[in-house]
Amino acid sequence: MKEVEHQHQVALIEWWSYACKGFGLPAFALMAYPAGGLRHKAVAGKMKAAGVRKGVPDLLLPVARGDFYIGLAIELKAYNRGTSDAQDTVIDWLKSQGWRVEVCNSAEGAIKVLKDYLAPSHRSKGTASTPGVSAQPQQ
Repeated sequence: MKEVEHQHQVALIEWWSYACKGFGLPAFALMAYPAGGLRHKAVAGKMKAAGVRKGVPDLLLPVARGDFYIGLAIELKAYNRGTSDAQDTVIDWLKSQGWRVEVCNSAEGAIKVLKDYLAPSHRSKGTASTPGVSAQPQQ
């Protein structure tokens, strides 16, 4: 994860630590996936052996929304960077399994996605069309 993406994710998690209560959810409901970043080869090998896989989105919210979605996954990308082939594969598979997946360019964009996803009136399988959010993974 790039430093700017890390800063956006930290800001998002800080917001979530307070906002989750308003959605009736525990803070642990929004969880980070420990992929990406540079690691010592031995640590990377242990993580791979333990099941860490390439391409999994940065944040997972395994909270169902009616008959529409079984969870929300968010991939943070700074500077409108595109997703990797591995990310595209995982994103497509998650969508086929009933997940909503969004690629966001900022903490603000990800917060808008979370608010939309958790809104009581959420009834759409459509993708977000808010600033800082990509409806499709960017190439």
